[in-house]
Amino acid sequence: MKKIFYVLLIVFFAAAFIACDGSDGRTVIRYANWNLGTPESLDTNMERLMIKAFEEKYPHIKVEIIERPKIPGTNDDVSWTDFLTSRASIESLPDVFMADNIPYYVVQDWVYNLTEIAGADPEFMNISADIRNVITYGGKIMAVPCAVFYAGYIVNKTLYENRYQESPTVDTTFAELMQLTKAAANHASTNNTGVVGLDGIEHILHWYPAQLNEEFGWFTLTDEGFNLDSEEFRTTIEVYRDLQTDSTFVYDALKWEAEQEGSTTDLSVIFPEGDPFNNGNVLCKWFYSWDFGWIQTRINDGEYTWEMDFIGTPVVNGNKRVPIVADFFVVAANTKHPEEAYLLAKWMGFGKDGYLRRLELSKTVAGINQVNFPPIQADEELLDEYFSLYPDFTGLRTIIEAKKVIVEPPKYLPGYNNARYTGTYDAEHTMFQIIEALRFGEVQLADIATQLNNRANALYQEAKTEFDQAIAQR
Repeated sequence: MKKIFYVLLIVFFAAAFIACDGSDGRTVIRYANWNLGTPESLDTNMERLMIKAFEEKYPHIKVEIIERPKIPGTNDDVSWTDFLTSRASIESLPDVFMADNIPYYVVQDWVYNLTEIAGADPEFMNISADIRNVITYGGKIMAVPCAVFYAGYIVNKTLYENRYQESPTVDTTFAELMQLTKAAANHASTNNTGVVGLDGIEHILHWYPAQLNEEFGWFTLTDEGFNLDSEEFRTTIEVYRDLQTDSTFVYDALKWEAEQEGSTTDLSVIFPEGDPFNNGNVLCKWFYSWDFGWIQTRINDGEYTWEMDFIGTPVVNGNKRVPIVADFFVVAANTKHPEEAYLLAKWMGFGKDGYLRRLELSKTVAGINQVNFPPIQADEELLDEYFSLYPDFTGLRTIIEAKKVIVEPPKYLPGYNNARYTGTYDAEHTMFQIIEALRFGEVQLADIATQLNNRANALYQEAKTEFDQAIAQR
């Protein structure tokens, strides 16, 4: 009953918004996102400033922000799905909105087919094909990217050199990275002089298979589904397990060892007091590029005095395809102004004019956060301007220009969350739990490979069948 009440409340607010129209003659485009702060935060919220700048550039368009209501009696927003469902129930979805589950929106018939508009846009076609492909279903473009975040390793170049090793670069192979890091690390200290080696290995399961086989995407995915019974995944598990059990230089392994009952491993006597990364005492650590803002700020403020760079993921089998997390916009199926809606989505995300304005705001307006995502287009002017903010992460520029990425699937792939995390594997395990058991050696891949692959693909295909039927009608 309580959830029904919330949905009805949202419908009430939505109906109130419908009365708002472009009485001044301007085209009204309604917009919703979860990163808009509050209406009072205009001067310090980048997204609201970007909308204001859009209206200045396109004076014939008025952007109406659709605020997400709070759950009555709390300061918590209603869920994104409930918010959109309520709008859809009265055919009043925002013309442009942030997408956390594109396949679900397609099945619900909430999404406008952008193929003609985006396909004719040279800037959209300048986006990496790896990104465009994941939002193109059966030749139909159903979304556009609004932000891309790169994942991989930040290396402390100064620390490697101080430990008499060459610093890894974007061209370093996986074997070389492991060799250099192991030689430079010190996990055996008993007097707080230890040096952290490799920090962050979990996602090897996701990105490593795609380096072994260029036909694979994230977590062995191809157009046909998962390949968890493949030789590539078997090799990946072996590589991962070797690292997860090597506490001599892998921080994840050392922490796991210290957490075991009866363990005599004491991290407090191995490393100096304080956070190892903030101390400049981590050789190689997994990060996402959304972290670059606060890291660069500490460099600029003189808090971090060592030289570092982002190398992404290392080269494997001659391949370098760096994992990314992407955010997407969709245009609502009920929009009356698809071209103007696309123009707004482009301005707020991948478009050159909008991104240059975003960078300008970042440099000139006090109190707003530095731009936290690099340009989505590999455009020289955009890259020059972005890296004027991030001079310490030049390795990322090489990675962007290479246009070789693999995209994390939850927002665009039907059934992925079930197949990887929440779906049932057997009576005792979810898919997440059985893969965790693989990670920590509680089960062996040889014993479950066929069943694991079959189950993942069954969950995936169940969702994909429903989705394929929906996309065929768009």
